[in-house]
Amino acid sequence: MDDTEQGHVPFSVVELAGGTLIGTATLWGIDTHNRNAHIGLGLLPSARGKGYGTDVVAVLCHYAFVVRGLQRLQIETLSDNHAMLRSAEHNGFVREGVLRASAWVMGEFMDEVLLGLLARDWKPNP
Repeated sequence: MDDTEQGHVPFSVVELAGGTLIGTATLWGIDTHNRNAHIGLGLLPSARGKGYGTDVVAVLCHYAFVVRGLQRLQIETLSDNHAMLRSAEHNGFVREGVLRASAWVMGEFMDEVLLGLLARDWKPNP
């Protein structure tokens, strides 16, 4: 983790058994005045469907709320990214809206789903 850039904190996602790099995660758009940030993550295709996304979102929530003292996290994802939607909602994120036709993806406009989580609503996994 490199915390030298205030508004962006990148993480490597490493499989615990074996230490294989399986993706990246980011806390970005960190706003220290309003105490909010965005979450982003990308996993290798071979790592998808194994629950890593849910674990990564949980770790980023802990880092943001406990370590950084933020009060709100936000995720924007394509409406057909069911894995990210499940990972976010499993960690307590609430769908707050749809940004209609806001992303140009492979020759067509797609909707994005906006999800948010407040520190007061966050329930850390034991």
